[in-house]
Amino acid sequence: MIRLTNLTDEEIKTIGRRIGEAFYDEGEGAFTCFDREDAITVLEIMTKCYYRLGVLYATSERQEGYLAYWRKGEAKEWGMKMVRESLHMSWRFLRELSLRSLKKLIPLMSNPYEKIYQKEPDYVVVSMVAVIREFQGQGFLHVLLEEPFRIAHERNIPCILDTDTELKVKKYASCGMKKVAETSIKGGGTIYTMEG
Repeated sequence: MIRLTNLTDEEIKTIGRRIGEAFYDEGEGAFTCFDREDAITVLEIMTKCYYRLGVLYATSERQEGYLAYWRKGEAKEWGMKMVRESLHMSWRFLRELSLRSLKKLIPLMSNPYEKIYQKEPDYVVVSMVAVIREFQGQGFLHVLLEEPFRIAHERNIPCILDTDTELKVKKYASCGMKKVAETSIKGGGTIYTMEG
């Protein structure tokens, strides 16, 4: 797995678009409540935020899949950088999405895992994982999760993520994760918190 660095804005946008298409084209889940272009825009914006925070990775130079992850302990050290990136992301959402899409996005921005694991001093959180369509079913999900699992195991801390469909729950379970909670979201749908 490689950390993505030294990319142009156009390269980041292309990666965000690939991720957005992977999420939307599944045909189910939280991002299908948007029209296709708004779903892709949301994921382009999030991808740029993860890149600027230094937590965006790809499976290899071929970029079969992407992952954003970090440790809770690291996030505490980000301070103003996290505030700046969150504000930048929010500003772009306001500027680039319709009011209708913004109303749908707000409930999706909650992270149920934060409440569930608030007393944990540290954990690894996987905030985005996507295998590009033409590479799905080839084991790249396992490849993407190896590094966060390794870090969590070495530190004896949980590796967690929130996901939005039963199919994804099954895929993460096949990688060794277990479902620890289900949270209903406003406007319909469920967020499943997984731990590995």
